[in-house]
This record gives sequence, C-alpha cells and structure tokens, in this order.
Amino acid sequence: MKEIDVSIIIVNYNTLQMTRECIDSIFAKTKGINFEIILVDNASTDGSQNYFKGDKRILFIQSNKNLGFGRANNLGAKYSKGKYLFLLNSDTLLVNNAIKIFYDQMEALSQKIAFIGAPLLCKDCKAIGHSYYYFPSLKTFFFDVFYYYTRIKLNKEPKQYVGNYKVDYVTGADLFCRNHLIKKHGLFDEDFFMYFEEVELQYRYSKMGYESMIVEGPKILHLSGASFNSKKETLHKKRLMIFRSRFLFMKKCYGGWRYATFKLLSLFYLPSFRDYSKEQKREYLSFFRI
Repeated sequence: MKEIDVSIIIVNYNTLQMTRECIDSIFAKTKGINFEIILVDNASTDGSQNYFKGDKRILFIQSNKNLGFGRANNLGAKYSKGKYLFLLNSDTLLVNNAIKIFYDQMEALSQKIAFIGAPLLCKDCKAIGHSYYYFPSLKTFFFDVFYYYTRIKLNKEPKQYVGNYKVDYVTGADLFCRNHLIKKHGLFDEDFFMYFEEVELQYRYSKMGYESMIVEGPKILHLSGASFNSKKETLHKKRLMIFRSRFLFMKKCYGGWRYATFKLLSLFYLPSFRDYSKEQKREYLSFFRI
C-alpha cells in the first residue's frame, strides 16, 4: 500500500451540492501525489448522509450531532494517515494542482513553518482579503469599536505580497499543516464551536516557536459565506457565534487585565444589538461570564 502524502479533511453541514463540487474539483485537479479525503458530516439533514456514504472515493465519517468546525476537524484528523493535513472548506473549488503545490512547498520549507495557505480567490479569480490576518489584540479591538462609532478605519489591512511571506495566521478555509506536529501538540481547541479556532491554534503554536506562511502557486476559489444562510435570523446567530468565540480567544490567549479591558470595551457594542430579540441580547450579555 502506498503511503499517503496528504490527508484532506472537509467538514460538511447541509452543503451537499457545494461539498460534492469541492470533492470533484480535488479529483479533477490533483495529480502526482497520494491523497485521501476524509469527509466529516455534522448531522446534515439535506440528504448528504445517503449521498456521501456511497462515495467510495472518500472516507465518510458521520456525526450524530453538529460538532461545529473545530471538533469535526479534530474527529477527521484522528483517522488521518497522511504526512500532511489539509483542512479545506466545503465552499471551495481547486483551480489548479493546489495540493501538490502545497506539498512541494512544505517539503522545501523549514520545519518551523507549521502552517501554510494561499491567497484565496473570489469568483472573478482575484485575490480576496481574508486569506490571512493579524492576531487579534486589545489594540485591534479598540480600533474596531472606534470604527463602529466613527466609521474611521484605523486597522490596517495586511498587504498582499508576491511570493512566500510569513503571516500571523492563515484562515481555516485552506490550512495545510504538518501532521506530526498536530499529532504531538493537538489541533483545534474544542471550546470553540465555530470561528477563531484557527486563530487560537496558530497563536498557540506561535508561542512554541512555530510560524505560518502564505505561499505562491496554489489557486483555490473560495465562495466565501456561501455555506451560511443569508436570512436575518441566521446572520444574527452567526454574529453571536463570532462574538462568543472572540471572547473565548481573548480570555484564553491574553487573560488578566487585558481580558477585563476587552470585556469593558465590548459593552460599547451593546447599541448595535438594538434590533435583536431579548433572547439574543441575553445571549450576548452571557458572554461576559466567560
């Protein structure tokens, strides 16, 4: 049996069509490398289970409940046999032989580079902004609050460079990892249901001396947000999840007076919840107990 070079993990939650197209693009574009696809289904109700359990090209793992993004990836990683892990969003399409390019790049890089990704592409195949970003801090959150009240942007967007360059963190939509490090130090913190889990992961690894990098060559189309329902109620739920995860990140990674100051600043976001239900407002306020 040939050794597996890359274990590709995809998490599916009611995105049958997109996930099917994502998997098809992997098989259509990936050459010259041995890979496996591990699909973790988060208790979908759209027919995904019946469809994907019949796909002999993949290892299908069914969860009987929605584990969220981090825990589902952790489950998939337990079954991985590859030298590298590639965490890929279901709302992505490979445009070229991206996985082989990632593999070759990682083979040539220092062992201190634990994670790599690529500038993600939008529908017109131009690079989009959130392929990577700075680690959140008290300063950046203050700038966010300042922008909310003044519409004056103080946070500087990270520049798009040419070639390979180090970044604070790569987004979880296309995260290529050294599997031996994951086996040793762990993948996602399961306290995060969704959002900020890849930020905490790479922040934690940065404290151990590891780095993240954007590399040139792989081309991946990211239909950003396509896997999330656009209804107002769903968008409110998404926003609340982001806030909760941000509270959790700040507590775990900074704590002390920094976290206390972050919670104080967070009170200034309360006016933005004026159109929320009482239950949603109570949920936001409950985050202050984290």
